[in-house]
Amino acid sequence: MDIKEIVGDYNSFLDTIFELLIKGGFKENELKELPIDHICYRVSTNEFYNEKKEQLNQIGELLVETEIGGRMISTFKLNKPIQYKDKSIPLIELPAPKKNRINYDGLEHIEMVINEPFQSFVDNHPSPTDENLKFNWVLHALNKDINPDVECEFIDPRIKNEIRTISVKFHHQPLEEVVKYEIQLLKNKENK
Repeated sequence: MDIKEIVGDYNSFLDTIFELLIKGGFKENELKELPIDHICYRVSTNEFYNEKKEQLNQIGELLVETEIGGRMISTFKLNKPIQYKDKSIPLIELPAPKKNRINYDGLEHIEMVINEPFQSFVDNHPSPTDENLKFNWVLHALNKDINPDVECEFIDPRIKNEIRTISVKFHHQPLEEVVKYEIQLLKNKENK
């Protein structure tokens, strides 16, 4: 089993993401410089979450499974990172579905690491006024205690007859470092 059998056509998903970012005003050379630390695959049911978790265990190592926002989220380090053009994506995030929300199966977002302060990054990338290219900056995660982020959210143009979003989140620390930090915090709590 390989990653495409588990999550589908990630190349098409990433092509769409980068096409939307560039049409939205991001510079191609700027995006080449930003590492993608992980890709996120969402599921609609807890049963499907457990199925995907078993499949991902076959091609990677479960780094952590923890409760966040009232549901479990698993992070896997892939034995063979996803290769997309000049980028290597080492991790995949698998969140269980949120309660009381319509959840879909499929790739939903990527996260990239930036060195720039969040406010200047957002200011340097204003949302286009063209309705066909518009994205929204989602800023509610700026106040997270661990690894805050800003999110550039688009309506997914690949999905017809319904409104679904895909996005890119930008943060300052790679997810693998954040996972190590969170594991250390848990160990410290257990030793108290």
